[in-house]
Amino acid sequence: MSTTLHSESDDSSSYSSSEYEEQIDDDKLQPKIPLSTSVFLEKLPKEQYQQLNKTILDHENQELQPSTSKQDQARPDLVSPRQHTQPDSAQIQKITIRFQSIGSTPSINPKVFKISSSQTISTLSRFLSQRLKHKGLLYLYVQNSFSPNPDETIGDLFNSFKTNNELIISYCYSVAFG
Repeated sequence: MSTTLHSESDDSSSYSSSEYEEQIDDDKLQPKIPLSTSVFLEKLPKEQYQQLNKTILDHENQELQPSTSKQDQARPDLVSPRQHTQPDSAQIQKITIRFQSIGSTPSINPKVFKISSSQTISTLSRFLSQRLKHKGLLYLYVQNSFSPNPDETIGDLFNSFKTNNELIISYCYSVAFG
């Protein structure tokens, strides 16, 4: 029941233990990246650096400003008091979604819709099933690459994967991508 393991003797190995240790020590001393591959970045002049920062801040501020719809302007009593206390970037906004059918799945018209950023993928799936009049499973993919979780919010997906200020959602009746 007991097994005995035999190993090669030290005489048959190509390196003695002291030679092997020296080789390891030599490897530690060598730099991982030679200095010849280093890149030196020049510092921008102060005026150009300030202009660049100003442009970046202006662009970020424009993206964070929510758009007010005509309905909200017409009926201010429908806006909750909580929305007035929240900062502009935290308000719920409408997100443009473009639907693309995959394979033989019928396409819907129109292909572009607006939906609240607080809605989830499961809401989107139910909406598509109703539009397609399909009672079976419907598989959704973001930019033909991955299938999001049903509880994932549209706003989070839009912030991470938007293309031309649209979130591209592909759909089909069978598994399309691994």
